[in-house]
Amino acid sequence: MKTNRMTWSTALVSAAIVLGACGGAIEDTETLNPDALETETSELNSPIYDRARAFAAANPKRDGGTWDQWCGSLMWRFGQLPESSARPSAIEAFRASRISSMDPTQAPTGAFHWWDIGADGHVGADLNGGGGTVFMATRKLAQSWGDAIGVNSVHGYSAATGARYLGWSMDYAGGHIAGGGAPPPTSGGLPQTTTEYDGIPGPIYYKRIQTVARRDYGYTGPIDGVTGPNTEKARVRITARELNRRGGPRTSAQEDGIPGKVYWTRVQTVGRSFGYTGPIDGIPGPNTYKAEHKICGYAVNRAF
Repeated sequence: MKTNRMTWSTALVSAAIVLGACGGAIEDTETLNPDALETETSELNSPIYDRARAFAAANPKRDGGTWDQWCGSLMWRFGQLPESSARPSAIEAFRASRISSMDPTQAPTGAFHWWDIGADGHVGADLNGGGGTVFMATRKLAQSWGDAIGVNSVHGYSAATGARYLGWSMDYAGGHIAGGGAPPPTSGGLPQTTTEYDGIPGPIYYKRIQTVARRDYGYTGPIDGVTGPNTEKARVRITARELNRRGGPRTSAQEDGIPGKVYWTRVQTVGRSFGYTGPIDGIPGPNTYKAEHKICGYAVNRAF
């Protein structure tokens, strides 16, 4: 067998046929523009992450076509897994794997995350641990590295597709990614942010947002306490999640990070508990923004 898994001998044709497909209909949905994402820093990424980036750069397409619907094939080729681990679909590979936990935040690097969707299921490989940066073949990506190949978080993929999360394993039908097993990232001993109380954002506040965003929303930028477009988008999503936990009407900003009138009305309503005394009109101003920061500060102080 060729080590790069991309040159096929006659003996491997049968193995190629049984490499796992993914569940769900083929999607036309566009992925996010990778140029819009914040700068990544290599010191925050694992060697497996670096290998995945190199693999995607060398193989942005699958044999000249799209990677969409070929999640199992991606795992097998990228992970250089043994022929014995090849299965017709992701869901069949799941059934032949040993699930370690249903908590994606505990997944080490190199773990496989599994979903029940469509007839064939879905699978992705955890690049940095903790379920925040999962390498997969789909059009539902937080960051695209080619034709339906890139990364999303466990939460992000589940939210985008409605797929049922099945847990994670260290094996793919008995095969393992070399170098896997590093523990997931931690909060790094970050103190609580005072933004919850004074509504004034600062470096600790943004570091906590970035840490939560990496775990829950596929954020791959630096955890440096400096805000940027994707940190701001994550901040809105985290705030919206807290708003939705407190009742309705529900804001879709939890999924898309785009604040609208419902979002601002909810900020003002929930903001009453954080000292906001202005009108409930869905129009943001200085006091609404201050309440928004307090709500987000409250959420990230309790996220880890």
